[in-house]
Amino acid sequence: MTSSDDGAASGMGGRRPRDGGPGDVARALVEAAFSGDFEAARSYCAPDIILTLEGSQTVRGHEGLRQIMEFNAEVASDVVLQIHHVLGSGNTAALNRTTRLTVGGKRLRVEVGSFFTLRDGLVAEWTDYQDMQNVWRALGH
Repeated sequence: MTSSDDGAASGMGGRRPRDGGPGDVARALVEAAFSGDFEAARSYCAPDIILTLEGSQTVRGHEGLRQIMEFNAEVASDVVLQIHHVLGSGNTAALNRTTRLTVGGKRLRVEVGSFFTLRDGLVAEWTDYQDMQNVWRALGH
């Protein structure tokens, strides 16, 4: 996994980002989730997190986060995450990223806008907006 910004949270092992602002927490969560580190990802989430993949599904709680991460691990390989911008203010954060991955033997590039709402320093809501058509086609849907 890579990041284009110099403040990457890779390898943090579930520790809080250095300043703990909403943008840092959001970045650390995304990087942990896409690296497959459930315990680190969970540490950035409220127990009742709502995770929405717009137009696809909504899951709730740490178990829902685990389900999404396990599904991604099953269907995707060679995942490379590039975070372009991170914005945070108050209890909200936004980031845009490019996710490159292989699904069904096809190399894909997915552009994503992610929005986060934090409560008590933890992500309570995470919504991803992305065009999933290429992914669904690669999965045979």
